[in-house]
Amino acid sequence: MAASDDHDPKALLQVRVSDEDGALVDALNRRAAVSAAAPSFFEGFALHGNRVESTRPGHILCSFTVPARLTSGSDHIAPGAVVALVDEIGSAASVSDGHHLKVSVDMSVNFVDLDAAAPGDALRITARALGHKGAYSGTHVIVANAATGLVVAEGRHSLFGKMKIRSNI
Repeated sequence: MAASDDHDPKALLQVRVSDEDGALVDALNRRAAVSAAAPSFFEGFALHGNRVESTRPGHILCSFTVPARLTSGSDHIAPGAVVALVDEIGSAASVSDGHHLKVSVDMSVNFVDLDAAAPGDALRITARALGHKGAYSGTHVIVANAATGLVVAEGRHSLFGKMKIRSNI
């Protein structure tokens, strides 16, 4: 028997998604597909409420109020939510100076003080393109509490490719 055909029935039961859970995910995906503001469920869930305050070539400034849905059990923003912000806003900075859309190939996020971003706190997210070399781009993103100035996280983001930008409209 080939290794790919060798499945442990007990393991398969552990990773099986129930019909009920599958239906819930399908319903969320259908709702996201209807929304022009969010091309995917994930983007709508993680980025809803993000506001672009200013943009200039190679720089983007955004504001974001931490929603309860993106907090961890410690009552602060979840690390995965911060990574999503670094990814999406860093990507936007990399194309804000007219370069082609690219895909993420590497990210490094330092969680400086997640406690500085509790539900209801306003965040200031600053992203800048560090530069471009051929199909490679780098960005730097700072996520800070807008009221206190405390840095929540700092991220560096590497992107690669020359994908054409297409409108969803």
